Amino acid sequence: MLIISWNVAGLSTTVNRINESYGKSSSKKKPSLVLQDYFSRHNADILCIQEHKIPLSQLSCRSEPLGCSSVEGYESFWSCCVDEKKRGLNGVVTYAKKGCTLAANGSPLGSPDLDEQGRCVMTDHRKFVIFNVYVPASSGQPLSYKMKFLNALRRAMNDQRKKGKEVILVGDLNIAHAKLDKFWSDRVLFIDDIQREVANGLENGSFPKWKLDIAKTWPKVEAALKTKEIVPIQTTNSLTNRKYNKYRLMVKVDDRKIYLGPHESDPKYCAYCYNFDSWSYICSDTGESILAAEDNVACVSVVTELLLKIAGIRWDESTQRMIGNEAGASRFDPPRKWLNEIISEEGMVDTFRHYYPEAEGRYTCWCQFTNRRYENEGVRIDYTLVDQSLLKYVLKGNVESLRVCSDQEDPNSEAAAFLAATANGRFQPVSFEGGGIIEASLATLDTQFGTPHTGMIYTPPSFSDHIGVSLLLDDACFSADLTLNETDSATRKAQPHKAQKSIASFFATASAQPSNQKASSASSEQKKLNKPVPQKRQGMQSFFSAKSTNKRSSGHFIQAKRPKLTTQNKKPSVLNHFPP
Repeated sequence: MLIISWNVAGLSTTVNRINESYGKSSSKKKPSLVLQDYFSRHNADILCIQEHKIPLSQLSCRSEPLGCSSVEGYESFWSCCVDEKKRGLNGVVTYAKKGCTLAANGSPLGSPDLDEQGRCVMTDHRKFVIFNVYVPASSGQPLSYKMKFLNALRRAMNDQRKKGKEVILVGDLNIAHAKLDKFWSDRVLFIDDIQREVANGLENGSFPKWKLDIAKTWPKVEAALKTKEIVPIQTTNSLTNRKYNKYRLMVKVDDRKIYLGPHESDPKYCAYCYNFDSWSYICSDTGESILAAEDNVACVSVVTELLLKIAGIRWDESTQRMIGNEAGASRFDPPRKWLNEIISEEGMVDTFRHYYPEAEGRYTCWCQFTNRRYENEGVRIDYTLVDQSLLKYVLKGNVESLRVCSDQEDPNSEAAAFLAATANGRFQPVSFEGGGIIEASLATLDTQFGTPHTGMIYTPPSFSDHIGVSLLLDDACFSADLTLNETDSATRKAQPHKAQKSIASFFATASAQPSNQKASSASSEQKKLNKPVPQKRQGMQSFFSAKSTNKRSSGHFIQAKRPKLTTQNKKPSVLNHFPP
């Protein structure tokens, strides 16, 4: 049994990409069969999607993309964002082969302000339940809201365990768990620790030059950051000559103006990576103030930039990589602490790290706007976690190792991960001058398909800025003959497309009734009342419809062609601002 989890960053765009790539060669008529073929090629028994971004009202309507609520052979269970301020965002959906689900709940967290965001759907598969989640990003919501979501999720999972269910947690957790889950330049240095280490051991200790550089120049860095200011900057696209209003962080050193970081469309992001003060958040459950970050913790790339621009100290790439290997992950990040606790206290297992504990560079998300996938500078934030009791059913699959794309690389190496992320260099980056994502050949797109396994599925960058993650389970824990409890109110609510479809079917059936049958029925009723049957009055629409029909039959009417709809080449992407 194969479970796949995938943040598609907009299901409408993704299914259109799938249809463009694989629908043209299909001889089947129903659009949803294109998705069925795609699911089947991935051998997916259960597919958990995050960020579908489809409004509730769009399901089972003409505007529904590719009939995505009714894929042949699958049940679908939805949680859509109904928050008026965020409608058209978030959203999770779980597709499960018919016969393997007992019930579902699109509001399993028990809190309206959390459930109405459309971030969690739970499905019951008899032996276990699956929580399919899209956890709030650190940049998208206050940390207090993110922790409220995570704490509610933990309670909901424990409630299911009390009912005798084993738990599987999949989805985009928006948490980089360990230092291996971040690109080396995004790992953090603890500046105060380095300064103390150097100060205490100067007389009889020997230190690497980079630590001495930091200890010597950090006071100058701190003085410069006290002058920081966000200023407007106008940029120009050299290809189109179009101008853009942007913002950038500026500091002053010896009356020199120094610009830090990239150009940003939103000024609030300019200083995000350059604030090294400790801060806390208030827990919504307890009212307690909880430390979220300590003083002077900065990622390797930011420290490298500050030392170069403010102190004139340049580290070459080999030095930066060496520092990145010694750097770590934040010690006070509350979401990381939460993930540590569900592993250590609840006994959940990160199935990817269970099989590949030393694998480097295996990321699941990259910033599309800056072409980071093509350099494999990403982050692993998508997971499949299982209760310890289910671990005996987890299978590595009929694979010797992780996807490599080359026989010459160690599967655990950064080089192998780079080849996997780029399909051995066949996925091409987007031009910064515009033009959208370059679609790869069909042979390159087909590299996403492979043998069922527990690990990663390298879906194309044109489909999403995330790739899929997979969990292979022994069939012994899987039931394929279950009957869905459609009388359960939570299950019905998780399948809104069925309710809307039944209403549409009712009116379609009524309108499709033969006119002579309607007339006969009406005539019969009128005879009972001994009244003449009135002729149906011709309305304006009928009048013009008749005229159009006459023109068509006489050869004078020409029907205008509907213009073709085009889809934008560039997919939207989640902002990749992760806390250090």
